[in-house]
Amino acid sequence: MRPVALVTGAGVRLGNAIARDLSRHGYTVVAHYRSHPPRGLGGALQADLAQPDGPAALAAAFGRTHRRLDLLVNSAAAFDALPLEETDAAAFDSQMDLNARAPLLLSRALLPLLRRARGSIVNVADVGGGLVPWRGFAAYAASKAALVRLTECLALELAPEIRVNAVAPGTVLWPETYPERLRRTLTARIPLGRAGTPADVAAAVRFLAGAPFVTGAVLPVDGGRHLSGRA
Repeated sequence: MRPVALVTGAGVRLGNAIARDLSRHGYTVVAHYRSHPPRGLGGALQADLAQPDGPAALAAAFGRTHRRLDLLVNSAAAFDALPLEETDAAAFDSQMDLNARAPLLLSRALLPLLRRARGSIVNVADVGGGLVPWRGFAAYAASKAALVRLTECLALELAPEIRVNAVAPGTVLWPETYPERLRRTLTARIPLGRAGTPADVAAAVRFLAGAPFVTGAVLPVDGGRHLSGRA
């Protein structure tokens, strides 16, 4: 029987790469999306996880067609660069609602299925906030720091039935708005001397999903970028 994975934010970018990688490596993948349906991944489910009832709605839709869940990948995220002067309550909440609250509520809603399969959860954090602070990203970094601590708390609470880990990607997929000069500057801070790829993160997710004696881990996938400190 093929293991079943639910990947949030699988319509675009990193979440899409993770979903496709899992599918190629033997998983039956259910891809969640909000606005952009993923191509070539059957059984996609739409939900707005930033809404308070979004995670429960997604879990209910998933449960109507699947009786087990081996892997939950919380990849859906909002990424906004905002200086303090532009960070109001709504801006802060928009980061926290999707990046930290949604993984918690979705994990809770899917708990019976995860327990039945003795499955695992892999959260997609970030070097920024998850491991080091970033200038001009206070709300985003705070939400990813919250996700890292949530990972550790759930690892304690859900053991031994369910393992909970996180990956912390660094520069693996450039925002389209980043100019070439900025990309060169950021790449120069990476000890391995290059940007990563979504495939690097997908491989790390698969590793954590298949590592039976690993829980509560936050795995940097950043070429050593977190060792350089603040940005």
